[in-house]
Amino acid sequence: MSESNERKEYQTSSLLLFPERGFHLHAMVKSGGRELTRNHSYSWDGSKRGDRDMVIWQYTVSGCGAVDYASRTLKLDAGKAFLLTIPERHRYYLPESSSCWEFIYLSFNGSEIMRLTAELRRLAGAVSTQYAGAETVELANRIVDSVLSGDLTPHQASAFAYEFFTRMLSDCEKARMGNLRDFHQIMHDYCLKNIERHPDIEELAAVSGFSRGHFYRKFKESIGRSPHEFILDLKMRFAMRKLQTEYNISVKEVAAACGFDDPSYFCKAFKRRFGVTPASFRGNKK
Repeated sequence: MSESNERKEYQTSSLLLFPERGFHLHAMVKSGGRELTRNHSYSWDGSKRGDRDMVIWQYTVSGCGAVDYASRTLKLDAGKAFLLTIPERHRYYLPESSSCWEFIYLSFNGSEIMRLTAELRRLAGAVSTQYAGAETVELANRIVDSVLSGDLTPHQASAFAYEFFTRMLSDCEKARMGNLRDFHQIMHDYCLKNIERHPDIEELAAVSGFSRGHFYRKFKESIGRSPHEFILDLKMRFAMRKLQTEYNISVKEVAAACGFDDPSYFCKAFKRRFGVTPASFRGNKK
């Protein structure tokens, strides 16, 4: 039996109630807690929890939960967290396939929290490991401890909220940049390996694993140019290196090695890119 299965159910939570103040804070921690449930009636519907804007972050410590969101059911295995808003059409619950769900949670409100949540979900969706980095979870536990102690001031609750959301944004941005670099490298390596051909968008999309439309958008975001412009530039730089280092082959052979059947078109493209013809470039290098 696993440790999580041996432990008893528990629930510790608290709601922060602050007195009226003369100024408005745009990001606030509202509640927090820890829970382990085995009750399959545990279920929360985001469309039936009032009409006041609120955001819920919930991280799975052990076991598994589920979220019905955007016509999909998303698993909440250990190490994943969700970021859901209220009011919103969603439901999170303990599914029949899971014997228990242990989690920590925090709720937030404020106009800045709603804005940051929209940006986070644009980057990572409603459920993501990017909301559950080691530093994020450590900070969440500190916030929950402070909420349960009952000694948080409004300013501290606001500072915690900003720190928590900027931590998640930092992790999402790092992951996004890493994904873009990986995508760029995959495209570069494939096009270079097939430099003697002209791969079309359908072929490149199949290599990337994305649909044609998604691939084109991701390509432009990652590389900043269209696939055609990227491939042409790669061919020109490949040709430049061959002209610099392989003096025993002709310009026509260089053109063919780069996938150009028409040497004159190759020469025009090369001159547009570097300002000189391939023959002049080679002569200068010699």
